[in-house]
Amino acid sequence: MIKGIIFDVDGTTLNTLNDLYVSFNQALKEFDLPAKTKDEIRMGVGSGFKVLVDRCTPADTSEETKKELGVRYGEIYSENYRKTTVPYDGIKELLKALQEKNIALAISSNKSDRYVKGLAEKNFPDIGFVEVMGAREGFPHKPDPKGTNFIIDKMGLKKEDVMYVGDSDIDILTGKNAGVKTVGCLWGFRDRETLEKAGADIILSEPLELLKYID
Repeated sequence: MIKGIIFDVDGTTLNTLNDLYVSFNQALKEFDLPAKTKDEIRMGVGSGFKVLVDRCTPADTSEETKKELGVRYGEIYSENYRKTTVPYDGIKELLKALQEKNIALAISSNKSDRYVKGLAEKNFPDIGFVEVMGAREGFPHKPDPKGTNFIIDKMGLKKEDVMYVGDSDIDILTGKNAGVKTVGCLWGFRDRETLEKAGADIILSEPLELLKYID
């Protein structure tokens, strides 16, 4: 029986795409770099700010410019990150149902720790997460399992009793590297083919489907 579930943020619990898109394109404009579409931003998200900058700037962009762009993007996103971001339909209901079943819940993301905490506080104030964890010093970005293992230890659970839920190949690989069951979701930033190729144990079409897999 599943006793603990760890959720990703971008594309899994929260639709963050518009705030990311607006913020990144504002930064690009300030550096006279070409704008990116929402789909390009969507495909760039998942491995942290630096990877997003690498993926969404021209190949001849200097490392110095990328660094400065990343700093400016962070400043802009700090002002925008809670403007239009909302939970996906069914996520609040799912989390409440899981909490009522005494399932230990946690959030893990490659997004900066302060953004993850701020978003959780705004969108899920009634959920008692065991841990809300973003990118922080001492923990490599996913798919490294160090952060996931830290959360599992904090839950006090065996790995066979834990699920990792996410929308990307990075999330599925994170769960596999940690040795837990992996769940891919189709409402987020990646498609079924990506999740299947990564080896997701379960693929969901909508959040409340998860309830049938926990007993």
